[in-house]
Amino acid sequence: MATARKRGDEEDDKIKGLDREISELRSAKKELFERTASVNEKLEEEEKAFIFQELERIAKRERECIDEQHRLRTEKHQKEQYLQTVIQMFKLESDMKQAKCENVKLSDTIRELKHSLDQAAKHSKAQLYKITELEASVSAAQQELHMAHRQSHIARSESHDSTVTELQKRLTQTTKQMDKAKEELNATRQRLSDVQDRLTVAEQVRAATQQRALQESSISEQLQLKLTTQQEPTTRTGTVLILSKHINTR
Repeated sequence: MATARKRGDEEDDKIKGLDREISELRSAKKELFERTASVNEKLEEEEKAFIFQELERIAKRERECIDEQHRLRTEKHQKEQYLQTVIQMFKLESDMKQAKCENVKLSDTIRELKHSLDQAAKHSKAQLYKITELEASVSAAQQELHMAHRQSHIARSESHDSTVTELQKRLTQTTKQMDKAKEELNATRQRLSDVQDRLTVAEQVRAATQQRALQESSISEQLQLKLTTQQEPTTRTGTVLILSKHINTR
């Protein structure tokens, strides 16, 4: 980068030097014109010829300086445009690499979320099956308890009372298990909903990232085409290489 800056300063110095020389040439030309205008009649032929030759020389040199100045300014402008395009391209390539990395991470996240979603769905299905079984057990236990109550009421015996008590305990235990299973199912469904929401967001972000990568790729192709159409002076190569190394190490 220091070499490029030094080269740019040298070009600026050349342009400023040409500015000074053009100004000096125009001043000299003005003096000669004033001299010929004020003492034209007194000038001898040899002096007149010398003055005209000097005017031609100054005019020629002035044109050369103007052409050289125009060439340097045009080359400087082209170089600045070229370097700006190179910087844009490197930055864009860096953004594209970042977008690709983000896309890979998002794809991994989506894959993990889908796996979690599948696992949660399977677990939810198993819990539903377990709840169905528990509901059937509760229903059967309620029927048994109802029958035991009737028999106990008719028989009025300790054995029937013991059976009723045992059935009530079993019913209470089964009901607790069913309530716990329903709580777990609700928690699983909530987790399922959360994972689904995260998956939806991740897929939306990945779609946006992929779209951004496509746009950046299109812009990169345009910049590459622009670089190929721009003429690159030999003095520019070192600057581009240094710039490339500088950006790649960031």
